[in-house]
Amino acid sequence: MKKLFWIGSLLLWAVLLCGQQSDPQKFRLVHADRLYMSNLPTGQILDLTGNVHFFYGDTEFKSHRALILDAQKIARLSGNVVVQNDSLHLVADSLAYYRIPQVLNLGGKVRLTQRTKSGFQRQMEGDHAIYDQGKDTFTVWSRVKAYDQQENANAKCGYAFWDRAAGYAYLIEEPEVVAGTTDTLSVKADKMEFFEEERKLIATFNVRTNSRDYHATSDFLIYFSEEEKAVFLGEPRFENEFATAQAREFQLLFDERKLKQVVLVDSCLVNFATEEGLPRTNWVRAKDIVLNFTDGQISDFSADAQVSYYYMQEEGERQDFFINSAKGDRLKAKFGEDNKLKLMDMGGNIKGSYKFKNDS
Repeated sequence: MKKLFWIGSLLLWAVLLCGQQSDPQKFRLVHADRLYMSNLPTGQILDLTGNVHFFYGDTEFKSHRALILDAQKIARLSGNVVVQNDSLHLVADSLAYYRIPQVLNLGGKVRLTQRTKSGFQRQMEGDHAIYDQGKDTFTVWSRVKAYDQQENANAKCGYAFWDRAAGYAYLIEEPEVVAGTTDTLSVKADKMEFFEEERKLIATFNVRTNSRDYHATSDFLIYFSEEEKAVFLGEPRFENEFATAQAREFQLLFDERKLKQVVLVDSCLVNFATEEGLPRTNWVRAKDIVLNFTDGQISDFSADAQVSYYYMQEEGERQDFFINSAKGDRLKAKFGEDNKLKLMDMGGNIKGSYKFKNDS
């Protein structure tokens, strides 16, 4: 008799909860190994343990234990918490679900997984998180990590915000994004923003970009994933083992994440060595400079407008010492596979001089 009364009370409680007009989230219990319901002055409490499985509306919840506080419209879950809703999958150690205003407060090894319309997965995890179901926003902090399958990129930071509805996310507190493997491309900055529709990454302040072939710094970086193009602004500086470059703006173009071309725009200066490892005593100045790369090595460059250069050739077994400096309208240079300068060709209003070792 007591058992029947207990089951009847549970059914009545569930029916009343589902029928409340002020609560758009309807409760449906699927399973629990143990159930205990208590009536308190503050309202009814449902205590569920062992393989707990229930629904609020279209949102599915699973955990080891759950406390359903009807009057407060709060559900507290702990132990292997799983939340599933459409394309969204959440796991955590603990969860507090506030049915009004539909906010999930998660803690302990939180991980969110989303499957996009194109079939790719995105993940974001951390120690603590808040998912606002009504606004479809996800905030996570402390040891944050993220992964985007379509971009083949990993990220980490101290704090992140993701507006799923708007397709926008930002990362702060020492954010770092790594594209491809660890030696392909990494970006660090004070703040990073990602725009899903444009597939665009914006990094602001103290931007540091590193790869096995080059290093770059700037105040701002805009990376267009679809075009495989990066734009550096704010005193950008580019460096590899052969040259150092400065300009008002850099444009880096990639082919399958490998550096293909560097375009320097306005007030350009490139300091370079005759071969890798030697001092970068040679230089080229111009309004615009374009450097082309093959397999991470510079193959050639061209400079246009207001061009000037300085080039010193050291004495060797098959070459004499000389210094050449000139000004002109344009300049082209080609390099061999060993990164040694093979050819320099200047044209248009040339003025310059050669100085040899025996010159007085």
